[in-house]
Order: sequence, then structure tokens, then C-alpha cells
Amino acid sequence: MAGRTQQASVQSPEATDSTMNCEVLVVGAGPVGLLTMLLLAKAGIDVVLVEALPDVDNSPRAMAYGPAAVIELERAGVAADARSIGMDEEDHNLRLRWINVDNQVIGEFRPEDRIPGSFDPVICGQFELAKILKRHATGYPNARILFEHSITDITEARDGHSVTATVATPTGTRTISAQYLAGCDGGRSTVRKLLGLSYDGFTIPQWLVACNVRYPFEQHGYKRSQFIVDPDHFCLIGRIDPSGLWRVSYAEREDLTREEVLANVHAKFAAIFPRGPKPLSKDDYQIEMVSPYRIHQRSAPSYRKGRSLLAGDAAHACAPFGGMGLTTGICDAAGLADTLIGVLRHLDRDNPNHPSPDVLLDKYADIRRQKYHDVTHKVSYGNTCRLRECSPDPEKAVQEDEFFRTINSGSDARRKLLESAYILGHDFKQYWPTQAVEKL
Repeated sequence: MAGRTQQASVQSPEATDSTMNCEVLVVGAGPVGLLTMLLLAKAGIDVVLVEALPDVDNSPRAMAYGPAAVIELERAGVAADARSIGMDEEDHNLRLRWINVDNQVIGEFRPEDRIPGSFDPVICGQFELAKILKRHATGYPNARILFEHSITDITEARDGHSVTATVATPTGTRTISAQYLAGCDGGRSTVRKLLGLSYDGFTIPQWLVACNVRYPFEQHGYKRSQFIVDPDHFCLIGRIDPSGLWRVSYAEREDLTREEVLANVHAKFAAIFPRGPKPLSKDDYQIEMVSPYRIHQRSAPSYRKGRSLLAGDAAHACAPFGGMGLTTGICDAAGLADTLIGVLRHLDRDNPNHPSPDVLLDKYADIRRQKYHDVTHKVSYGNTCRLRECSPDPEKAVQEDEFFRTINSGSDARRKLLESAYILGHDFKQYWPTQAVEKL
């Protein structure tokens, strides 16, 4: 492949100069930032990514990706690697259930509901996906990753032609100048704060506790992925990988402190886990990681300020039930990369028939924000309310909730629901000049 004759290095702070220049500076080494970087690198754009941590974050977060995100992972060339880590052969058949704590099925998507010709699903822990993206991105000489680099300031040039970031490293301060900056640094985004953009919305009262745990769920009739409908114990239980590691993400009372949440893990497991005639013992399972956090439904008022743009949780946040957060973030990353490729490689500012860069950049900011408000926010919050507020009795739940009525009405109805999930994506290449699109 052209442009990959040598590998880029993942640089340590000691190996860097005090000033750098690039075409695009990406902030944040989660999947959103790394996918943005990879797609830009594939297009030959000189891209630098900075991350405050020493390496990619291994906190338990997302593990499943919606159909619109799978398309982008396929395009980036990483979907097969993700499947090889997170899935075995039988996982390629769609099976997603809504149940109560007694494992009574309220509704489910089945293998026969799959859309003909669609890609296989992707299930892979967010941390593992980030490692895959990092490996692919650093295969390009025009892509550089700088860990332990914390952004502290953003300044746009007076002529409006560049943006400069001040970055703190263990060995001192440095500056990185770029034509554009992509803020992909998560819900607590420093980029968003430096740009003076608010994070509007609300926080769901309950804690969300994400656990990686080993327990024989399949011996109790559990499938690869299921949501539990219950007013006190609503949660997700899904297998992360073929080794038998499972993700259990459950809601916890809002009045508890973080320390009390952690102390109550076993009591929640005892209420949620399927088990035999004996009470659940701490010896019955093995916890590998526990991460309590608050659930937000929030968005920045704009995903662009000058030459700086936001993507992923830096731009918006949502409840995790249904995989809408990182699915939306991956679609953001692909859209932002295509927008910047169009601006940097396909626009001729001297050609009166070409749009200005502002047209493409505003398209990205406006459309991705609309996708969040019209789709991500509504679906993710609706999923949370459904798990928390619907009756756990299967018959009553179907009577109460339109979604449950739909998925119980037949395969055609379920397939239409699956088809609607593609709306989260958007092709930003259509805004490139016609000649550039025709060359693809």
C-alpha cells in the first residue's frame, strides 16, 4: 500500500521537539480519536494525535457497535480484527434479548431478522478496539501519536489559517500548530472547555456501574447479549469475548457515595445473576474490573468553533443502553475525517464552482449535532426509561411499550427496526466537489 513504507513511532515526551506542525491535530486516543486519525492517515494527511494518559484507557465501556458504525469500521479495515478478538463463529448470528431477572423473555431480535447482505456484527471491548486502531494508525509514516501530552490552551491565528495548541508533557511545554484541530477527548473534554462551549442537558439520577466479570451465565440459559427490565436492577449482561469474560452494567441508587456503590457490588450481583438453589457466593464469580460513573444526556451547543471541531463524547453524551454512544462517536469520526479530507485534499479555493471550507465544516457540525438530538438522545434515553419503567412481566411490558409490541409482531417488523439504525450514519463525501467524488 502506498504511503506505508515505514512505520510511524509512538513517541515519548523525551523524544519530541518543543514545536511541531501538522495538517490535523487530534486530541484523545479513544476509538473516536484513533479512527479519525486512521482515516486521515489513509488519505495521506499529516496527522498528530495527543493523549494525556500514558496509553489507551482500559476502563470498561462500550463493547457493541450499531450497523452504521460497523460500516465505518469495515471501511477503516479494522472490523475483522475486532471480530477476531471479541467474537466466536456463533456470535455472527444476531441474538439480542430483553428479559426479566427470572430470564423470562420480553422480546428479542433473532438470527432470521438479519438484513440480507449486511455486514456481520462487531462485538469487541472499547479498549481492545482502541488498541487495534492504534496499531493500524501507527502503520502510516504521516501519523504520530504522543502520549502523556495534555492540551492546556488553544489559539487560532489572527489570519484564521491555523490553530495552535499548547501541550504539557513530563519534560516541559510544547506547541503544535495545525490547520485543523479535532477534539475527541471524551465527556470531560478539555478541548470543549478551552473553546468555551457548554455541555447542555441533564444527568440521569442513578449511578451506572460497569463491571467485567467471569461467571457461567450461559449455563443458566443466557445468550450473548441481554437487557434486564426491572425498576431496581435494570442492566445489561453481555459476553465480551470468547474467553468467558462478561460485561455487567447495572444501575445503582443515586443517593449512594462512590465508596458505597463499590461496597454494594456483591449485593447487586446477588439480585441480578441467575443462580441455582444456593445463594450467590463471592467465590462463584471473579471480578476483573469495576467502574462506577454517572450517566449524562448532554450536547455541546455547536460541534465547531473556528478551526476546532468536536466528535464523540467531547461533543455529546448519552446513556449506554443500546450502544448508541460509541456508535454515534464512530459515525462522528468518519464524518469528521471525510469532511477534513474534502477540505484539505479536494477543495480548490480559486475555483468558483467549489464550496468554501466553511460550508463543509458547518455541514459536519450541524448534521452530526442533529443526528445526536434526533436519534442518539431519543433512542438512548428511551432505552433507559424502558428498562427502568416497564413492567418486568412479559405480557404487561408488551401492553405498555410500543417497542416491545413491535419486536413481538414478527420478523418483518424487527427487520425494519434494524434498518432504521443506519440513519445514524451520513455520507459527507457528497459535499465534496463532483470531480472528487467521481474519482472514488
